[in-house]
Amino acid sequence: MRALIACCLLTAVCCFACHQETAVTGTTDTRDPIAIQYAGVSELPVHAKPDDHSKVVTKYLSGESVSILSRKGDWSEVRTVEGSGWVHTADLTTAQSAKTEEENPTPKFRVPPSPVSAPTAHGVIYLEADVNTDGDVTHVDVLADEPKDPSLLQRNIASLMQAKFYPIVQKGQKKAFKYDYRVEY
Repeated sequence: MRALIACCLLTAVCCFACHQETAVTGTTDTRDPIAIQYAGVSELPVHAKPDDHSKVVTKYLSGESVSILSRKGDWSEVRTVEGSGWVHTADLTTAQSAKTEEENPTPKFRVPPSPVSAPTAHGVIYLEADVNTDGDVTHVDVLADEPKDPSLLQRNIASLMQAKFYPIVQKGQKKAFKYDYRVEY
């Protein structure tokens, strides 16, 4: 009788283990990648569908390797922990470019400053922005103000303060940085 109970218990455990493995491997995408590329922006959002309005399922950081499973127009299907998702192909880069970007990161706007028009102004305004680790502009210094129009200068500063950058990520760490902004009138 004990042997029969032990056998039934062992069978139940094995069935449970097999069921658990099936459930896990059922969501794993086992396709071989068609290419390996790298995240070419500070934070690469991975969408559930090839559509900017679809849910973001995960993000890759700058320089992380990305397995490409397929391509569809301007989108690439990539492997994720949960299966797969979609990224803009233009936001991917090669290994060499990723290495260069890691050594010399280039700030990129997530939300650029709004243009400030002044049809009668002439000259250049140079501003230097302090950007925190989240990509927010925290302070702006004036390096040059050739139009000498205080109202125009203040509108350009306000516009730059509203801008948002992608964070710069180096070796897995977000870094604060300075950004030189030039407006020519």
